[in-house]
Amino acid sequence: MNDLTHATPIGCELGTSASKFCCDDTLVIFSSVVGDSLTEKMEESWRLMNRSKDSRWARNLAIFDDSRNSWRYVGAMTRNSERVNWFTDQGLIRDHEDAFLATKAGLFLLAQEMETQNKPIKQICIGFGITVRHGENVIENFFSFMKDKLIVREGKKFLTIKAKNVALNQIKEIEVELVFSVMQYQAYGAYMSLLFSKYNMNIYNTYIVDIGHGTWIKLPIIENEAEINLSDSFTEGVHTITKNISKVIFESSAQKFKIPEQRIMERLPSKDYKLEVPGVGVYDFTKYLQHESQLMARSIVQRISNDMSLLSQKGHTVDYFLIIGGGAHLLTETIRSEIGKFFEWPEEVLTQKIIDANTLGVDPRYINCVGLMLLARDQIALEMNQEVDPVYCIKTIIQDTAQ
Repeated sequence: MNDLTHATPIGCELGTSASKFCCDDTLVIFSSVVGDSLTEKMEESWRLMNRSKDSRWARNLAIFDDSRNSWRYVGAMTRNSERVNWFTDQGLIRDHEDAFLATKAGLFLLAQEMETQNKPIKQICIGFGITVRHGENVIENFFSFMKDKLIVREGKKFLTIKAKNVALNQIKEIEVELVFSVMQYQAYGAYMSLLFSKYNMNIYNTYIVDIGHGTWIKLPIIENEAEINLSDSFTEGVHTITKNISKVIFESSAQKFKIPEQRIMERLPSKDYKLEVPGVGVYDFTKYLQHESQLMARSIVQRISNDMSLLSQKGHTVDYFLIIGGGAHLLTETIRSEIGKFFEWPEEVLTQKIIDANTLGVDPRYINCVGLMLLARDQIALEMNQEVDPVYCIKTIIQDTAQ
């Protein structure tokens, strides 16, 4: 039995557009991008010219890359990089070096915040989320890469992280002991959150739909295990919708103007579907958004229905459906409506079977990461032969976006 009394369970999810790290009541989010740093002289000039009052570590972070013997900017700080690298593509880790730097960045930012709360991180256990397209060999290669970077002393494995706040010209170095890391499919994190909260540690067959920026994932969980043969990820997401809207507007305007996809994306959370176009006026893309959302929802529900038929042949039924991810706010109601039409379920059945993700106490965008933390917490309890604490409550969210 290992003594993990002081171990900190951490959830880690390296997403296509954003990386998320969670421990205790704190969540860290930053863009999944790493870039070249400026020279020392250029950094000095940048600090003189930088008029932003946002000098937080999350906004101005650089991590020292031992393999390159140089600093690398992470997340928002890459706005100053000449060359940038989005180290994940379609949910897959494409660059081990930069994904490892991002992992360091997430752990460092969590450690910084926990220090202010008098909860220092010294010993960590990581629940790591992977997409269903990774496969065991791919993620094992990444873990093997990380293992080679660890320092071994007296049989223990340590990770040294050297970070710099470029805006403050401040350097800090920390060291944490990595006790273990467990991997699971990203969407399984959402199931863990359900298991610990709504399900009260009882097992229910659950169908997870995770809609991200560039991909969406389907993960049926039957008798507490992922149904591997029916799990998959698809290269469609919110980006697909905004890209198609931009294209339609461009073509319908006789190629007079093209609205950048990012401008469309920025309007979605506030449900403000009107844009000011110079020389043209206000353009309302509501009808295009509804059309594209319905097309994607129908495609998702078609795959759900196919899986339901296959599960039925095996004698299984699905108790609950959960829609999560960055696209949940946009697509949940449309998918809910399409499921109701397809299965001819009345409103009371829909209300019972389709869980409202907003009732789980965590934004649907972050629930996977929280669940991966719970996965690590559960493993710690097993190691110590103790009951697991099922309570979670996110109070602090640290982002690299401007404040």
